[in-house]
Amino acid sequence: MAERFTIDRANAFIADQKGSVDEQFKPTKHFTAEIGWINDPNGFVFFRGEYHLFYQFYPYGSFWGPMHWGHAKSADLVHWEHLPVALAPDMPYDKDGCFSGSAIVKDDVLWLMYTGNILDSDGSVRQVQNMAYSKDGIHFSKIAENPVATGDCLPDELVIADFRDPKLFKKDDRYYAVVAAKHKEDVGTIVLLGSDDLTHWDFESIFLKGRPEQGIMWECPDYFFLDGKDVLILSPMRFERTKYDYRNLNSSVIMVGHVDWEEKRFVPESVREIDHGHDYYAPQTMLDDDGQRIAIAWVHTWGRNFPPHELGHGWAGSMTLPRRLSLQGEHFLQQILPASLTALPEVTLGQTVEAGYINLVVEGELTLQLGTTDDYIRFGYDQKEGVVYIDRSHLLHQAKGEETWDMSRRAVLIQAKKLLVIFDRNTVEIFVNDGEETLTSAFYIDGPHTLRKIL
Repeated sequence: MAERFTIDRANAFIADQKGSVDEQFKPTKHFTAEIGWINDPNGFVFFRGEYHLFYQFYPYGSFWGPMHWGHAKSADLVHWEHLPVALAPDMPYDKDGCFSGSAIVKDDVLWLMYTGNILDSDGSVRQVQNMAYSKDGIHFSKIAENPVATGDCLPDELVIADFRDPKLFKKDDRYYAVVAAKHKEDVGTIVLLGSDDLTHWDFESIFLKGRPEQGIMWECPDYFFLDGKDVLILSPMRFERTKYDYRNLNSSVIMVGHVDWEEKRFVPESVREIDHGHDYYAPQTMLDDDGQRIAIAWVHTWGRNFPPHELGHGWAGSMTLPRRLSLQGEHFLQQILPASLTALPEVTLGQTVEAGYINLVVEGELTLQLGTTDDYIRFGYDQKEGVVYIDRSHLLHQAKGEETWDMSRRAVLIQAKKLLVIFDRNTVEIFVNDGEETLTSAFYIDGPHTLRKIL
C-alpha cells in the first residue's frame, strides 16, 4: 500500500522533529527549512504587503522524496516566518509529488500553479499542471478542475513525460504560463499556455525550442520584462560546457531578447550563464510593489552528495540571498538588497567568521582563504588568468557530483575591480564589480572559519 502524505501529517512531523536538526553547517541568514530537504524556490510572490516564498520540500528526510510545497513569508526578505505546508501530494493527479511552479495574485486571492508528478503502474511517468488558491495566503485548496493541462495538449513533437515547472504571468488581461518540456529531438523546449480565468488553460505555442548544444532538457523557466527587454531564465541540463561557462552539469542561464506576440515566440539575442559558482540552480523571480525584479535560487544542484545528509544532520538545502536584477547596457547586474547587507556584520581579515560580508578593492593578484590550516576554501582574483574564482579542492568534506571533469574550482573571466563577498556558515556569494558577475558555492568546514589573505 502506498504511503499516504497529507498537510496535517507533515505539519505534525515538523513540529515534533525540528528540534532534532543538527545546525552545525546550517546557514543563519540564507533561507532554510526547519527540517528536511529543500530544492527549487517556488511561488515567489508579493501578496498583501509581504513576500511569500514556497519551495520544493520533503520534511521526512534530508534527501529528495515525494515533493511537498513548504512555505514562508517575510516583510523585508531578511527575517522569515515559517508557515504551514502549503501543498502535499494527496490527490491522484499529484500523488507522486507536487513539483515546481509559481504564484500570482488575482482579485486579492493567491493562486498557485504547480506540476503534479504521476508514476503509473507500468513504470511510465506523466506530468500535469494543477491549480490551487488561498484567500488568506496560508491555507490552500486545490480546484476541482485539476489537472488543468496535461500532455494531451502538447504537439506530437514533445515528450509528455517531461512537462513541468509552470511560471505564471499576466499580459493584456490574459494569464500565461511558460512551462518546460522536452523535445523528441533531445533538446529543451519552453511552451506557452494561456488562460482567461486561471482555471481553463490552452496550449498557445512553442515559445522557444533549444539548440543541441543548449542542453537535453530545460527546467524552471521564468519569463519577464526587464529594463526594456524581454527576458527568459531557465535551468538547462547538460548545456555544452566551455573552459569557464556551464561547467556544472545542471546550470542556469538568462536569455535576453524579444517576443513576437503575433507568433507567441521568444527570440533570444544573447545567452549567458547566470552564476559561475558550484551551487546555483532553479532561480525564480518576482516583481514587488516598488517595481524591483528580485530573484532567489537554490544553493545546490542535482546529482551531488550532501555532507549534512551523510552526517545525519537532518536537513539539506538553502536559498541564495535575494538579488535585484537589472539590465544596464550590455551588463546584466545582480545586486544584493540593502536590507540583506544591513543585517550582516562587516568582517575583517584575520577574523573568525560565521556570517558577514567584506568589500575588497582589487588592485592585482588577490587570494583569500576561509577555514582552518588544513580544511578551507580559497577564492579571489587570478590576475594572470583574468578570473575571479572559488576553489574547494582543500575541503575535507567534498561535495561531488555526476560531472566526470574536475569541478574543484569554478571561475569567471572578468577584469575585477572590486568584490563584495558574503559568508554564511556554509555559503559564500561573491558579487564582482557591483554585480556584473556572481559566484555562489556551498562548503562544509568543521573548525573555525578564519578569513586570511594569502600573500
